[in-house]
Amino acid sequence: MNFISVLHKIRFKTNSIRLSKGTKHIRYGISFLLVVLLMVFAGCSSSTQEPAVKPLHVENGKLCDPQGKQVQLRGVSTHGIEWYGEYLNAGMMRSVKEAGGNVVRIAMYTDTERGYVNAPEENLRRVIAGIEDAIAEDMYVIVDWHILKDGNPLTHLAQAINFFDAVASRYPNTPNILYEICNEPNNSSWDDITEYAYQIIGVIRQYAADAVIIVGTPSYSGQLSYAQMSPISAENLLYAFHYYSGEHWTWERLETAVNEQLPVFVSEWGIGKGGSEDAEAFLKYMNKSNISWCAWSLCNKDEPYSILKPECMKYSSFMEDDLSETGKLIFRYLGK
Repeated sequence: MNFISVLHKIRFKTNSIRLSKGTKHIRYGISFLLVVLLMVFAGCSSSTQEPAVKPLHVENGKLCDPQGKQVQLRGVSTHGIEWYGEYLNAGMMRSVKEAGGNVVRIAMYTDTERGYVNAPEENLRRVIAGIEDAIAEDMYVIVDWHILKDGNPLTHLAQAINFFDAVASRYPNTPNILYEICNEPNNSSWDDITEYAYQIIGVIRQYAADAVIIVGTPSYSGQLSYAQMSPISAENLLYAFHYYSGEHWTWERLETAVNEQLPVFVSEWGIGKGGSEDAEAFLKYMNKSNISWCAWSLCNKDEPYSILKPECMKYSSFMEDDLSETGKLIFRYLGK
């Protein structure tokens, strides 16, 4: 007899008893029994359920679950949360999840007017709120230290240390979180990136010993060859590759790196003007090869890369009519 049947039987018997003032204790006894049964059955069912978000690790160049089975994360990146922070909410994450995605990347710019360097407390609050929403929705979340115009990650090393210490200490060993420690290094050498990475990895590992960490690569995360020739010596590490169809380099360099078992995460890619045909080929390749990816970006900014139409004023519960042509393609492949 299942739990629902038991409850129905007890409720039937309860309704059959004609209670008087002198028999009030019977009602309380039956109510107590219902509560106990609820706790017992709930405990039994939860013990057999697997957690929705499993710890990940990197094994033989692949992102894997605890059993060593390859995992592909597919999702979206926010735009800069200082400009489009309203899109960072649980409803948005639910919309991505319902479309088939399992990860959202929080793009927190560093060296801008309202970026972390100039407004650390404000940005930390936004990131924490986003992490909480991801945890509540059983989603993975990438915490992205989004360097761009600052170029060399060593430029704001002290601020990066403070930020990652604050996040990792608040969420020790939380399986939902991946750390992208330098978005798009530029005008900096691989030695600079490596020096920076070792310091930030050390900070995160104090609290999250097995967390997956994504390291940006030279030339706006477009040159994987440096990581191939001189990899960083650390466990559970992925290297970022960024690509914009119709605008940037070809993605053959990604194929080369993956074929050589370099662990790669396409943590940012987008569809430039006229690049939809190449973008679909790129999506097919990533999904076929189980390469994890996040598409830029979920907002209504009037540019080719935006997932939403400029006239869309919704922050969640997106319908097909709310999506741009870029967004329709991306959402279609989230579930493939």
